[in-house]
Amino acid sequence: MLLLRGEPEQVARWAARGLVATRVVPLPSWTAVLPAEPTSRVQPPYDDALSVLAARPVAHRLRGALGLFAIDGRAWVMVQGEAWRAVPRWLVWQPGRGASRAPGLRVARPGDLLAAAGAGTRGVGSELAALLREPRGDALGLLTELMQLLGLPGEGLLVDGARRDQGDLVEPDHRVVARFDALMLEEARHRAELEEETS
Repeated sequence: MLLLRGEPEQVARWAARGLVATRVVPLPSWTAVLPAEPTSRVQPPYDDALSVLAARPVAHRLRGALGLFAIDGRAWVMVQGEAWRAVPRWLVWQPGRGASRAPGLRVARPGDLLAAAGAGTRGVGSELAALLREPRGDALGLLTELMQLLGLPGEGLLVDGARRDQGDLVEPDHRVVARFDALMLEEARHRAELEEETS
């Protein structure tokens, strides 16, 4: 799930320019975005809705943003600050290891999470650091504890997902989906041509 600071109408417009059908759910001080379907609207290998939603950068007007995702047994936490040039930063937690680095991704520090969560997080820095070091448990349990510690709303959405009657269903614009598929097809053709030339 993504937690964004924008108003639900703004978030819905942003979601419609994506590749995933979503549910947009208003929460206190945040708007949640959850996949409405298990697959995105684009061709493999970009068809996993959760991964595609997690990887999408958040528009400036909708930040600070926090993403909380359980993917392949790991907890993935994305934070993108309010600054104009802020880039997504990631914290990855794995059972048996605790927090670890994900190659190729900028690392989120506990302070980044505290800053994005807001004013209600004073004095929880040491608890947060301890939680992230803890190797026991599972991804969903870690994300739930993290939300409680940071005072974030929407814990039920994280655990149960969005139901059909929660929030607004936002379908992705078919033109955006078609452009993405066409671009990926062209890139695949280009790669294939380069491989032929070098072999």
